[in-house]
Amino acid sequence: MRDDERARRARSFGQVAELYDQWRPGYPDALFDDVAALARSGRVLEAGAGTGRATLALAQRGASIMAIEPDVAMAAVARRRTRGTRVVVQESTFEDCDAAPAAFDLVVAAQSWHWVEPRRGAAVAAHALRDGGSLCLWWNRPHDLSGPTWDAIDAAYAEHAPALDRHAAPRLQPDTEEQAEPAAGFAPWTSRTYDWTNTYDADSFIGLMRTQSSHVLLPADQRERLLAAIHAAITRTGAGSLVYPYRTLLLTAQVT
Repeated sequence: MRDDERARRARSFGQVAELYDQWRPGYPDALFDDVAALARSGRVLEAGAGTGRATLALAQRGASIMAIEPDVAMAAVARRRTRGTRVVVQESTFEDCDAAPAAFDLVVAAQSWHWVEPRRGAAVAAHALRDGGSLCLWWNRPHDLSGPTWDAIDAAYAEHAPALDRHAAPRLQPDTEEQAEPAAGFAPWTSRTYDWTNTYDADSFIGLMRTQSSHVLLPADQRERLLAAIHAAITRTGAGSLVYPYRTLLLTAQVT
């Protein structure tokens, strides 16, 4: 993805910050337990905190977090969500954040590293980590989206937004450690996956789609036609219900 396109899409989330906080899925408890176990002193630097879903989960496990979020609206929701915890939200891109050297056990990014310029981001992470610290990145990925309801959803895209391939956005994020760009200054990635499912009704799935950058940036009339067709597909073909299988990929690399 070109840098200008990455920035344009990353900036779109502030338009839907409250919807993002309401409808985006969380992550498995087991993942947070595994990540928190790596934070020896509990000091965590987070890249792209969004509305603070992962931030709060780690804070509830004892972490003290500097959460970096470039969007003012998203940062405001993150502050509200994490009020009363050991979280400081800094409004900045991760590449330009003011992080003390060798001050953190972990640098983490939940569903956000693909918005960070990877070489600059790796340099910031390496600077911020203490000896033996780790960079932990994770993404929710769709797993086996097949069946009649998904076919009907594909047909809605083909009719109303043929240039918007619903399979394309996930490809911004890796499926395996081999697909992730090596991080300069770090050991090779290790990976772990977590399989889980979420069930959406037609309204909640449309809420989720309204938070996707590719959908936010569509012309409003085209977006509404597409979402209405997806809603109809779930109602008609799925009897109003859609099971979404997720596979969460966690990548971890130790600073060298």
